[in-house]
Amino acid sequence: NPCPVPFVIPENAVLSEKEFYVDQNVSIKCREGFLLRGQSTITCNPDETWTQTSAKCEKISCGPPTHVENAIARGVHYQYGDMITYSCYSGYMLEGSLRSVCLENGTWTSPPVCRAVCRFPCQNGGICQRPNACSCPDGWMGRLCEEPICILPCLNGGRCVAPYQCDCSPGWTGSRCHTAVCQSPCLNGGKCVRPNRCHCLSAWTGHDCSRKRRTGF
Repeated sequence: NPCPVPFVIPENAVLSEKEFYVDQNVSIKCREGFLLRGQSTITCNPDETWTQTSAKCEKISCGPPTHVENAIARGVHYQYGDMITYSCYSGYMLEGSLRSVCLENGTWTSPPVCRAVCRFPCQNGGICQRPNACSCPDGWMGRLCEEPICILPCLNGGRCVAPYQCDCSPGWTGSRCHTAVCQSPCLNGGKCVRPNRCHCLSAWTGHDCSRKRRTGF
């Protein structure tokens, strides 16, 4: 038996059938951009009345968008199809799409990222963290992370050339340029105390402590 057209159809909904019969189940679907809340099926009873339904089609909402650091977001509507536009603060560069759109699944498309811009590139693994300001890794300092750090100073005219590494003046060696170099090794227990200068035990003399000291009469 035919059944009359259901008269209680939620706003912004469509039915799965166009002709209706007793004992027939009919699905309620929402138009694009709307989400069904409540029972999605109605049935035509033998007395040709329809079962009650509390179904509603609610506009899809994405809620407020994700906060983007160092950006201004423009847009006050957060429902399906709505759009948020982003722009970066001065000194930051936008990466990604400048727009974020509310999708049918209730989420926003990926927002952009605002990256700090450094006019001169950071060196030695440094990261541009704020406009024209580098964040340096351990062992480096300076505006561009160009200066190595030697926690203990280089001695005897040595220069810090890499983290914890000294470049020594001629005649000096060691991690801090603290060890003198004698081209001719100091003999007979003598010690190299300055470049090419040995400190000899009392019985010896000469630049390399090779000559026996003359004893007095």
